[in-house]
Amino acid sequence: MARKLAVFNMKGGVAKSTTAYNLAVGLVKFKKQRVLVVDIDPQGNAGAALGIPIWQIDFQLKDVLQHKTPIAQVVVSTASGVDVVPSNILLAEEEIPISGRPGREMLLKKAIAPVLDKYDFVLIDCPPNIGVFAINALMASDGVIIPVDMSYLGLLGIQGIERALALVREQLEHPIAIAGVLATRYDRRNNLSKEVLDALTNHFGDKMFKTVIPETVKIREAPSHGQSIFEYDPNGVGAIAYRDLVNEVYKWQ
Repeated sequence: MARKLAVFNMKGGVAKSTTAYNLAVGLVKFKKQRVLVVDIDPQGNAGAALGIPIWQIDFQLKDVLQHKTPIAQVVVSTASGVDVVPSNILLAEEEIPISGRPGREMLLKKAIAPVLDKYDFVLIDCPPNIGVFAINALMASDGVIIPVDMSYLGLLGIQGIERALALVREQLEHPIAIAGVLATRYDRRNNLSKEVLDALTNHFGDKMFKTVIPETVKIREAPSHGQSIFEYDPNGVGAIAYRDLVNEVYKWQ
């Protein structure tokens, strides 16, 4: 059965999508895993970074959530070996209608159920909020990866993330686990990066991934070439860090 992980933070700019697609490619490339990325972020960045022309797709996640199209018909295979259920901004138009539907929190969980036996990992790229799509992603997942950028605002947002997870556990009765908290955009020349990392480590303890993702231009450039960091800059510090993350996530149960 697939291990299902949401990549979640309510703050934007924390390398959430970057982590989702690089982790997916790494699991395929280095661990020979079968990986599905579900892009429930209307920005569609994870699919776009993997080379999918998100404005030219015939079907997307919104069609599955509307019960118009089976999920198997929406899955797109990419050159990296990662399968993707893509989205674009049209998904955002469904947020209000979906919010009023009975059982709205379980739509994604039910939608992906028919294909779970085809994959070892399902990674769900969440939108940067706590709306109905993010709740769907968390309810469909066994665990959550929380990328946090090394900024004061990134640290400030931790309380909100923990409240969101408490809501899912207590009000929706879904025992989602923290698979790991990931420090991203770390600049070793910057004292603030060191202070935020220390604060996160003190707060989360062994829930912190040992991997730290550095701030590098190459990581930001790779999506414009439709490549993961492993193809774009295979020997760089970003590729080395994301490979370390692959090793950690692969061991998670």
